[in-house]
Amino acid sequence: MQLDAWGDVTLRARATGRVTVTDETIRTAVDGALARAAGRPGALLEVLHAVQASLGCIPRAAVPLLADGMNLSRADVHGVVSFYHVFREEPLGRHVVQVCRAESCQAAGGRALEAHAQSVLGVAFGDTTSDTTSDGAITLLPVYCLGNCARSPAVLVDGDVLGPVTPDAFSMLVAGLRHDAAGTVAATAAGTVAATAAGTVAATAAGTVAAAAAATAVAPAAAEAITAAVTVGDGAHPTTHPVRVFVPGDSGALSAGADGTAAAIRAHAAAQGLGLDVVRTGSRGMYWLEPLVEVETAAGRMAYGPVAAADVEALLRAGLAQGAAHPLCLGPVHDIPYLARQQRLTFARVGEIDPLSIADYEAHGGLAGLRRAVGMAPADIVAEVTASGLRGRGGAAFPAGTKWKTVLDQVATPKYIACNADEGDSGTFSDRMLMEGDPFALLEGMAIAGLAVGATQGYIYLRVEYPHAHAVLTQAVARAYDAGLLGDLLGSGRRFDLEIRLGAGAYICGEETSMLESLEGRRGEVRVRPPLPAVAGLFQRPTVVNNVITLASVPGILARGAAHYRDLGAGESRGTLPFQLAGNVRYGGLVEVAFGLTLRQLVDDFGGGTRSGRPVKAVQVGGPLGAYIPASGLDVTLDYESLAAAGGLLGHGGVVVFDDTVDMAAMARHALAFCAHESCGKCTPCRLGSVRGAELVDRIVAGTDPVGDVALLEELCDTMRDGSLCGLGGLTPYPVMSALTHFRAEFVGRER
Repeated sequence: MQLDAWGDVTLRARATGRVTVTDETIRTAVDGALARAAGRPGALLEVLHAVQASLGCIPRAAVPLLADGMNLSRADVHGVVSFYHVFREEPLGRHVVQVCRAESCQAAGGRALEAHAQSVLGVAFGDTTSDTTSDGAITLLPVYCLGNCARSPAVLVDGDVLGPVTPDAFSMLVAGLRHDAAGTVAATAAGTVAATAAGTVAATAAGTVAAAAAATAVAPAAAEAITAAVTVGDGAHPTTHPVRVFVPGDSGALSAGADGTAAAIRAHAAAQGLGLDVVRTGSRGMYWLEPLVEVETAAGRMAYGPVAAADVEALLRAGLAQGAAHPLCLGPVHDIPYLARQQRLTFARVGEIDPLSIADYEAHGGLAGLRRAVGMAPADIVAEVTASGLRGRGGAAFPAGTKWKTVLDQVATPKYIACNADEGDSGTFSDRMLMEGDPFALLEGMAIAGLAVGATQGYIYLRVEYPHAHAVLTQAVARAYDAGLLGDLLGSGRRFDLEIRLGAGAYICGEETSMLESLEGRRGEVRVRPPLPAVAGLFQRPTVVNNVITLASVPGILARGAAHYRDLGAGESRGTLPFQLAGNVRYGGLVEVAFGLTLRQLVDDFGGGTRSGRPVKAVQVGGPLGAYIPASGLDVTLDYESLAAAGGLLGHGGVVVFDDTVDMAAMARHALAFCAHESCGKCTPCRLGSVRGAELVDRIVAGTDPVGDVALLEELCDTMRDGSLCGLGGLTPYPVMSALTHFRAEFVGRER
């Protein structure tokens, strides 16, 4: 579903297709789900997803049937259903609306949207008995990050992401859903996203862009040269070969109306007799310019943006197919300063290729790493990865080669490769972009990892909040088997198989041992270590656990050699990292550069400062567990060691910008409340400490005993940091204590 901020659009409000819940339909749904999962170990979550998709919930009457069918106890099944936020016993409404509550959306007006959503629907977050409207039309649910952080605040409606969504736009959306009878809702420009109210790109009636001077400027002389350089044939129309036009199809672009733009190009090109081939790609990561349209010319690919469906007819008549100059023309795409200043290695193909074309992938360097790897000894592959200096990009930054060697050295079999694609940190979306824009890079990286350690089976644990990524990956896996990228690897006789498993909304499952528990079909409770997953991981067998970006970096390292990667970076932080700019930032998007850039350069030079135009007050680096860095500290270098020395952590590379209107005490309380909401409950410091911490912040702000309560909060944070079993409880003190340290006046002595 897209709300197009610059023109008319149709909202595709999909009917749920669910059936009435009766004993017979419960039995049918359970039997069908069990049949599809037969013979696959640990598939309980998959079965539960299937039952809920069919019935709209998991009725209590289904639990004994599921238990009997999977040889589990009823307590085991109920325990899993009750642990994961996505599963529920109460029926969902005909439409499901999820409002993001993550920090990046809060920075861009998300709190006002949350309050408005609950008010306009007359329901409340967090209570399954009162989160659905009385007519059963709409269920309103909170969600913590949709991966659309550069276009926040974000909302997910029946599986389709929208953003940015203002309160007024939300009201129009709800009106359309309530009016929906046949599954299709007509919406006019009056009900579209109010982009200017949210402070996004301001476009004039003519479709010109006023915002992108620093990030997209093309010199006048260059603009004049564009038209001459791209003239084809007689200069009027292309010759017999269809001109390729590229329109992104990733979630962020779809939230800006990219499907409508692509459809309009096809329709108007046919009406004007133009031979155009519309290719859907990933996003370049310049989300303020979406939908970004590119056209292939003799002088390279020319970029236009943002192009709404309403702009297309006139744009084609003005010469889009020839790359002609136009107010929306940004010039050659690779010359746009935002891109030109980057060093794209992992993301070199994203936005460039058709994500589901093996031929396109191979033509742009894909499979070179795997071809080399199939001829190498496992120890030599591990040595190459070790020499590159690649460290885990999921947050812990553990050397990838060291982890791989540990698994290689284990005698026990079988061994597994588990890809952690549960990208739940606020402000992060690089995993999603890669999976939607270059999925074969991930699959190739996992296959190489399998060859390196002797694993023949892999799993991708994908967060359920990424339905579009799931659809793309599912197709990519099928095509990879056909092409020999999976199965019998390139006809070498060495095998690697792969399966995608969906999570169920638990942030804690981003922790590696919790993820393994979930893959085995259990509650996502953290395991006590040792043993490490590399020794006893999935199904108690040696397992490589890496995240998407780590694994997707491997094919390039094998193809170009370790030195090519290691020559980039700073100190012990080698290679590049895709930083993600989000929140209250003017140019939100993805920036892949070598380690060594300062935070100020990232926020000011790439991000253009705040979207609101107000001063930067704080920047949170590293997701919801990352420290808040004040404006005075933005000159810190972005590498693992420098951030740690400054009292922060780099994490997954998410960077969320806040202007001077943010309430830092409220953000500290949010961190503790989030920890309480997402705790697996296994250890006391996390389970109880987070609850008591939120209470202490309330007391400090109320002024009951601020000095004593601050001392208690500091002591509590020490206990959580030192006594928690995993990073959720152990790192939650980072945002709390950094906010208290740098913005103490907002806790103690504030006006009441």
